[in-house]
Amino acid sequence: MRFDITVLALVAFIAPSVLAKTWDVTVVNGTFSPQVLDIAPGDTVNWPNNDADHAIVETNPGARSCVSMAGGFNSGRKMKGQAYSRVFPAQAVVNYKDGIGANCAKGATGTIYVGPRPSGADPNATTGPSSSAGGATSTATGSTSTSPTGSQPTTSPTHTPNSAYGLTASENALFLGAACFIGALFGL
Repeated sequence: MRFDITVLALVAFIAPSVLAKTWDVTVVNGTFSPQVLDIAPGDTVNWPNNDADHAIVETNPGARSCVSMAGGFNSGRKMKGQAYSRVFPAQAVVNYKDGIGANCAKGATGTIYVGPRPSGADPNATTGPSSSAGGATSTATGSTSTSPTGSQPTTSPTHTPNSAYGLTASENALFLGAACFIGALFGL
């Protein structure tokens, strides 16, 4: 019995990390694309820099601003060809800016909704990489899920979680199916 519980606990622990996604936010002409991104807890956001020097800096909560958040993340200066990645483990609203020079004042700001958007969030804000050149990369396969032009993802553009692990309904079904299969395999 202990072995069976251990296997189920292991599946419950590993499944969310296997289903985690990586989202790209590119810097195009000094602005972030997409500016608004909806992700699930546990997902990673990657800022590849194919532009001039930039820095990804967390800003104070609330409306987007150019004021750095004390204790928030800061990528440091990233030159063309460098990238910055960050895992967002828990539900949050994360605002960030370009911390180099006057880029923020020129519109280099962004928002990441980790988990469901809170009530009162701007419903007209663009969501996910479908509004831009950003794409999703599945950490399970390591392949980029963009169309041949690289401008639109071929998978669902918004990852709307509905459980404590930040899984969509189809991912919950997949997880439960796998758990049932393993349970049947071990005679649970």
